[in-house]
Amino acid sequence: MTFRMFSLFVGFVGYALVARPHLPAADDPIFIESSAATGLAFTHVNGATGNYYLPEMMGAGVALFDYDNDGDLDVFLVQGGALPSSEREAPTSRLFRNDLTIGADGRRTLHFTDVTERSGAGVRGYGMGAAVGDYDNDGYLDLLVTSFGSIALLHNNGNGTFTDVTRQAGISDSAWSTSAAFFDYDRDGYLDLFVARYVDFTAAANKLCNDPVGTRDYCSPRVYRPVPARLFRNDGRGHFVDVTAAAGVSKAYGAGLGVAVGDYNGDGWLDAYVANDGTPNQLWLNRHDGTFVDEGPLSGAALNSEGNPEGSMGIASGDFDLDGDEDLFVTNI
Repeated sequence: MTFRMFSLFVGFVGYALVARPHLPAADDPIFIESSAATGLAFTHVNGATGNYYLPEMMGAGVALFDYDNDGDLDVFLVQGGALPSSEREAPTSRLFRNDLTIGADGRRTLHFTDVTERSGAGVRGYGMGAAVGDYDNDGYLDLLVTSFGSIALLHNNGNGTFTDVTRQAGISDSAWSTSAAFFDYDRDGYLDLFVARYVDFTAAANKLCNDPVGTRDYCSPRVYRPVPARLFRNDGRGHFVDVTAAAGVSKAYGAGLGVAVGDYNGDGWLDAYVANDGTPNQLWLNRHDGTFVDEGPLSGAALNSEGNPEGSMGIASGDFDLDGDEDLFVTNI
């Protein structure tokens, strides 16, 4: 099994090359905003109250995946919340089922139905990102949600519903997780899990920071201690084993915001690239023995052209120049 999946903290990004017979006129719209018309009613809540809590600066992710195996992509939108968090008052993330119809004339009508409550996918917490993958090989895509202070693994039951199996799966985490990726790094046929994490922040220990002219502002992530990423090996029985230290992934880390997976050196084994906010990025090359080595500095993928770390965030991975190897697109602030 060679299935691989990546997701980004700030959203789910796909890439494609599309052949078009002609370019539209300059004043013709290429994209039309149609969320309201198609039933995608959603407002992200960051819960800002004037206390300048660091998570309030963050947007949240989205996952496009066919959870009901009907051939079209459904939409999962990650929700924020309030800090300090109050699960009773906080809104939940939302799952929208794609009810695409195709008429006899071939015309497509796109509509989404909010199935959050009936599906059990309404994750609460200050959400950050999402990743999807069939971790138990039952033919249905499962869903993982990263959050400030928690993580949630939702098992797809195959009947339109999900069950929270976070604790049973062994991946509970109270740290600030941001991005995640399912990938089969040991090639045993089961998807393993890489979770990027940010900094050691709590609302109770919120620091006071000012901008250059002395006005209260959000702190830089450099004010807080970064938290190492975690690597979980899938044991094939619905459970994950934390192999972060054994795999060497804890040897280098920063304030992680994005992770992408791909075979970056073309050796047939999946690697992982981590985008860090204000600290060098890591390129974890797979050594085929269950361990990884960070080749970010030697590969030129850790710093910018001036030798400085960027405020790296989202990542897209793919062969954009069609030369047969994986390239990286990294957003920076």
